[in-house]
Amino acid sequence: MDDSLITVKEVADYLKLKEQTVYLLARQNKIPSLKVGGSLRFKKSQIDAWLATTPKSGAQDSRQRVLIVDDEEMVREALKRMVEAHDIQSVAVSGGAQALKAAQEESFRMVFLDLSMPGMNGVETLKALKEIDKELVFVVVTGLAGEDDLFRSVLDHAPVSVIPKPFTMQQIGGVLSLYFQDVKDVAYAQA
Repeated sequence: MDDSLITVKEVADYLKLKEQTVYLLARQNKIPSLKVGGSLRFKKSQIDAWLATTPKSGAQDSRQRVLIVDDEEMVREALKRMVEAHDIQSVAVSGGAQALKAAQEESFRMVFLDLSMPGMNGVETLKALKEIDKELVFVVVTGLAGEDDLFRSVLDHAPVSVIPKPFTMQQIGGVLSLYFQDVKDVAYAQA
């Protein structure tokens, strides 16, 4: 049995993941790790055992999806096209109630969320989605400014990334690459 300690970079290379993803998995206690002198280390034998017990691609592929929630059809469709251009599956809905229904029926890794929507606003939607799946990553896509009450209140409920409207393909690709593996590179047109 190989009980040698390996580094984050070695684990990332071994699992064919980004180093950021290894750090995230370790922080969420989803991959066996230990701290040695303030640095993360891994026992190769524990990584191999973890791999043997981890569900194969079918279960993980379901988490390789994005939920898009925006009441504006043009914005929703533009986001959907941009996400799917990076080879990430997406489901687009027009409001909070539909988002909750989608999250109960399917698994998602990330939610692109508008704040200002009729019915359930973005903050209410975020809180309800967090009840369904605490591991969801939220990206707020908004035209609201930092001094807006709705914008400030979303920050009280969950850590979020923020992309201002109007957004670019490069911004969407950048946030996707933080949380997904194997994000397809897309050539960005220079305006």
